[in-house]
Amino acid sequence: MSYNVKLDIFEGPLDLLLFFIKRDEINIYDIPIAHITREYLEYLEVMKQMNLHLAGEFILMAALLMRIKVQMLLPQEEVEVEEEIEDPRTELVRILVEYQKYKDASLQLKELAERQLRFYPVNTSSQNSSWDPDIFLSNIGLIDLGVAFKKILDLRAQPKYYEIEISKVSLNQQAQLLRTMFLKRKRLRFSEIASVMEDRIEVVVTFLAILEMVRTSELRVSQKTLYGEIYLTQIQMKDNHVVADA
Repeated sequence: MSYNVKLDIFEGPLDLLLFFIKRDEINIYDIPIAHITREYLEYLEVMKQMNLHLAGEFILMAALLMRIKVQMLLPQEEVEVEEEIEDPRTELVRILVEYQKYKDASLQLKELAERQLRFYPVNTSSQNSSWDPDIFLSNIGLIDLGVAFKKILDLRAQPKYYEIEISKVSLNQQAQLLRTMFLKRKRLRFSEIASVMEDRIEVVVTFLAILEMVRTSELRVSQKTLYGEIYLTQIQMKDNHVVADA
């Protein structure tokens, strides 16, 4: 009597080998037999530790892998006549390729079956339906629907509301602050300007004000070394520039 052997997600040793080949992106026609054998035996050892029953086909595949590994390690005999030496992995590759074809075909058949389940056969008989929809909807009113709808809403998570504080810092305000700081000194470090700011929004708006003042040739920016301190120098002009509010 035949039966299918399924351990976790692997239906037989061939499925397990194909999993290793796909996971490690191995060319199925050039299988590193030592690597695959080690992975396979480690998986069997895990199943033993989990007290899972090992089917005979898993143990047989382990013996086959070990035999191929030994054959590839043995030195090849030198022959005078040039003959093509058969790769010990040839039979295993043929079995895996054929198994993969059957597996792909089974997946296609499964997909067709699932697609067919989406359709309902059309009733060609002239007889009326044996059930009446009004029987199921006769005692349902708008109030019942409203109560059911409220129950659904109550099961959903309540939305959370957050209070957002709007900052009233403007470009013109920060530009005036910079001009006040330049009354004492004609050259300032950007780090000391940022140190007097209270929050990130104020730092960002101040930085935008500096860019606007550089654009209008009211400030000059310099840096002595790469990634070093940034210096701001006020340019003496006849008329003071005013930065528009953002």
